[in-house]
Amino acid sequence: MITVEQLTKSFGSHRVLNGVDLRQAASESVVFIGPSGCGKSTFLRCLNQLESPDSGRVTIDDVTIDASKPVQRETQRQLRLRAGMVFQQFHLFPHLSALENILEAPVHVLGRPRREVEAEALDLLARVGLADRAHHRPSQLSGGQQQRVAIARALAMKPRALLLDEPTSALDPELREEVRDVLRRLADDGLTMLLVTHDLQLARDVADRIVFFHGGSIVESGSPTELLDHPTHPRTREFLGKTA
Repeated sequence: MITVEQLTKSFGSHRVLNGVDLRQAASESVVFIGPSGCGKSTFLRCLNQLESPDSGRVTIDDVTIDASKPVQRETQRQLRLRAGMVFQQFHLFPHLSALENILEAPVHVLGRPRREVEAEALDLLARVGLADRAHHRPSQLSGGQQQRVAIARALAMKPRALLLDEPTSALDPELREEVRDVLRRLADDGLTMLLVTHDLQLARDVADRIVFFHGGSIVESGSPTELLDHPTHPRTREFLGKTA
């Protein structure tokens, strides 16, 4: 579902991504962990074309972007349609209800009939446990509820994969568990997910594979048990020792 080949990115003289390679199967959940500033979020943003890589290739489903060639706007659009994005901050429209936030993109970007999309949006709200909050605005929702609306909004575009950048880090422990529960269910349902997180409990709960990222490179990867309980690389052991 996702193939990344030799992805590089620099900001000025600072090299952030050092030729990253990744292959992710459909229905697989891959979680990136690592210290702050190691390039995890930049990697995710390059996949969705929020940042333009300097070199390398990204393929999501049947769409490929090669950094060595000019990127066509339609190709970029097709890539983003296949990879929904959920951010650390919720970015909901404050003047719209939860339901209207979910309807916005399918109706105005995809041109789908509002009545058809509304039925799907209500189903998505039920799926994330917010059926009774459809007509609440973001200011009337907790942080955990807002993040669940943001997840439902991304799913409303019917992406083949979901990219999540620190989806629980802006939440207190109780609200964090609400979002973990939704992501566990999505993983169980077979949604392809690529997450960046410092939340090791979330990583353990949803990952088929955890990747330890450091200095712009993949250092080690394995199952949650392999990487979190029995890491082999000294840098991984050092990181996990500080976060335990």
